[in-house]
Amino acid sequence: MVDPETALSTSGKSKSSKSSKLSNKTKSSKKNDGTSTAASVKPAKSAKSQSASQVTSISQPVAATGADEEVGLSAGIMTDDEMMLGVEDLSERKVGSIYKDLNCLCNPTRTKRPGEICSRLGKWCVANANQIVSSIVVSICMIPEAISYAIIAGLPPSFGLQSCWISCMLTAIIGGRPGMITNASGLSALILSRLVKTDTIGASSIMFVPLVVAFAGALQGASACIGLTRLATNFPEPMIIGMVNALAILAMVLQCRYTKAFPLSEEDMFVGSAVTGTDKAVELEWVPAVLSYYGVGLDWLGPWMNFFVYAGEVAVAFLCTMYLPRVSPSFPAPIVAMLAVVVVEFGLARQFNIYTPLIMDYGGVKVEYPWTTVLSPEYSLPSFSSLETWKIVGGYGSSLFATQFVETAIALNVVNRLDESDGPGFLVLFGQGISNAVIGFMGGMGANGSVSMSVLADRTFGTTCLSTFLTGVMMFVFMAWGYPVINYMPLSAISGISIAIACSYIQWRSLAAIFTTCLPERKRMLLPPHFLFGRLEVCIIFFICAGCLIADVSALLFFVFAVGVFIFDVCRKLLGKEEKEETVEGAIAASVSNTIAKLMQEGVLPQPSPKNTKKETVAPIADPEQAEDMSVGSDYLDSIASSWSDGSNGGEGEGIYYVHSDGESDDDSP
Repeated sequence: MVDPETALSTSGKSKSSKSSKLSNKTKSSKKNDGTSTAASVKPAKSAKSQSASQVTSISQPVAATGADEEVGLSAGIMTDDEMMLGVEDLSERKVGSIYKDLNCLCNPTRTKRPGEICSRLGKWCVANANQIVSSIVVSICMIPEAISYAIIAGLPPSFGLQSCWISCMLTAIIGGRPGMITNASGLSALILSRLVKTDTIGASSIMFVPLVVAFAGALQGASACIGLTRLATNFPEPMIIGMVNALAILAMVLQCRYTKAFPLSEEDMFVGSAVTGTDKAVELEWVPAVLSYYGVGLDWLGPWMNFFVYAGEVAVAFLCTMYLPRVSPSFPAPIVAMLAVVVVEFGLARQFNIYTPLIMDYGGVKVEYPWTTVLSPEYSLPSFSSLETWKIVGGYGSSLFATQFVETAIALNVVNRLDESDGPGFLVLFGQGISNAVIGFMGGMGANGSVSMSVLADRTFGTTCLSTFLTGVMMFVFMAWGYPVINYMPLSAISGISIAIACSYIQWRSLAAIFTTCLPERKRMLLPPHFLFGRLEVCIIFFICAGCLIADVSALLFFVFAVGVFIFDVCRKLLGKEEKEETVEGAIAASVSNTIAKLMQEGVLPQPSPKNTKKETVAPIADPEQAEDMSVGSDYLDSIASSWSDGSNGGEGEGIYYVHSDGESDDDSP
């Protein structure tokens, strides 16, 4: 029996170390064989006869002795093509896709009996147990968030739940970033809330949401094709830190909604409910994002004893999630947190008639028909021939696209740092665009990369596209059939886990740097190096973080600013190419001079002899342009060549020097 812990992939760090070991062993085997062709890979021993270490490390060929040869289980198992072509250098490979994850039990032989199929399926589940467990945890934690974002937008909960499972499955299939979870967004919900409140023509405002989401998806797919991938993968560091801090604060503020009365009635839960706004299509109204997350105007749940018990359960889940990995890092802490809160809720609190809210009290996860589309009778879409329709769709669709682009870019950069690898930026944006187009067709509110859920997936070892895909599958199963069980999950468990995850990825040092920046320079230099942020960087971080908290359209403004900086940078680089071509001659002269000076410093070549009696000041060449301006090229090299021919040798020196006169004589000058 294979040990599950040894056959599982855990994080990007372990993957990279395995890849480097594989490449080193491959190179050594090629060297010993003395051949130029790639060495063929022999099948490994049967998984039953292998030890745990052999199952985990299949980085070198293993000689087969039995008649029935079978490939061993491993997260880094090779596919059929790799076996035919030989071992490749995995250190040069990009991050994987769902097809490699699903093919982790690739075997060149066919299955002949039903028992063998079940055996391989069981081994596959064991080998990918981490990904399965991670998908269950993440999908459960996504449920109340998606419902909350739908309520913020003024939509039924099904809009948020539909967005989660469709986006996770499609982005994983198309080839998105491994380990990055897509979810309904709060900042996008604030944009849609303005749409829902709009006084539309010919239809209720809620029926414009599918068209706006689909239009935003089309723009996101087009952005990947026109080169905005570079912008998504190269966001400025201060902007990333500021956005991450703001999203963490908003995630913690969102937990207050779970202790308040659910604002929707039975009629509001249906998609066909008529929601007609009274505001103008473009309303210059200031809506603080943090107050929308907080749920201003909603009543707290009572009595107070229930509230204190709820706070205690949140503390239990928080402590389990934060500190259990230090004791047992191999077991997902959120699972323990959920089980502990369930025991406290149903084993203790409810025995004393103390009730805290469950998922069923917050709308529930049940969706009657998750596979319905906007073509069903529930939807009455606006007229496509009306110019007013396209004005509303174009305006709000562009705003929604900008917001989703920024959040996806921030999540992509965060996951890249967690996994220590670069994700496929083009596929991320293109996959998000396709998924949002499908979400609009199936009646969702759109989705984008989620920082909080991606960090939670990383904490539970869900670092592959398979984990993202299974998260969507689990969400669909919970919505269609599993809601009788999931509805009994206490919201306090999810709240404690969410707060712990937010505390783990918020940049506390950057928040402390806001205060250390105000200190005098002498006292700042006495602080540890990680607190020495530049004053300009701290101002940008503070501005970005505060903007996201106090304005619902902040992400749209940041996108416009980022695009302007991106265009300016591209133009500057294009103009810089011409200037670089003009300094080629100076670069050649500087390169030759630096090489000669290095040889003189090592004593291989003699120093040039002095030819004047004036004081000569010596200074190093700073760059190729300076070398060209100081006429170091031909004249200086001619003087060195003449001194070599005379056999003379000058004084000692370091590096490359040019000589200029200041009008005074000095016999010690070189």
